[in-house]
Amino acid sequence: MKRKWHAGVMALVLHTAAAHAAASDEQIAADCGKLNDFARSGEAAFSQGDLHQAVEHYTAQAAWGEFCHVPPAALADAYHHIALALMAEGEPLKARAWLQRMPDGDERRQALLAIQPVLDQLQPALAASPMGRYWRYAGKGVWSTLTVMPEAGRWRIRFSGYYMPLMGLYYGPNMGQFSTLTDIEQQHAIWQSPPDGNDPGCRVTMTFHPDSADLATVAGDCGFGMNVRASGNFTRVSLY
Repeated sequence: MKRKWHAGVMALVLHTAAAHAAASDEQIAADCGKLNDFARSGEAAFSQGDLHQAVEHYTAQAAWGEFCHVPPAALADAYHHIALALMAEGEPLKARAWLQRMPDGDERRQALLAIQPVLDQLQPALAASPMGRYWRYAGKGVWSTLTVMPEAGRWRIRFSGYYMPLMGLYYGPNMGQFSTLTDIEQQHAIWQSPPDGNDPGCRVTMTFHPDSADLATVAGDCGFGMNVRASGNFTRVSLY
């Protein structure tokens, strides 16, 4: 996917006026003019069996479509094509996450209904363990992620949160993360950040379900980038 930002910056806070000054109207117009190119490249990659590249191109189409404010039907089409490529790639849970981005309506319901038999086959494994990866949409093709993996008889939980500001496709997302080795008891886990002087730190609760995880920041400031939150419903996208 086309991104003009540098990875590794943990809290990049952008001001709208400065961002517009750095990215000219001409550059923005040129980039928005590439939407059809992304769609054609995705279609070509899909037809050639290069499913990973198809996902990348269609994701770029969706990301820039959001930025360029294309009609909802055009965005839904991009999300649907990402999901089709992911299904062909053997990633039905990720496909479901993208289909859930589509506006509620017949097309969305029919697309989700079409993959339901595959999802039903995964239910026993999904219910057996919280292990895997979970996504929450941060905007413009970027997902905040929660990963849960076994480690030393406990669970290693890693959160990588993002927020895509107005010009995030040029300069990158605001970010925040944590990692903890903990127990998951009765489908619940807690992360507590270390205290800093008089600041007791923040506290994040996690509740796991077969198809999702619910996060809530119940106390304190986690010190993430602007508008990055360890909260909300995260859709499960993998078993490992």
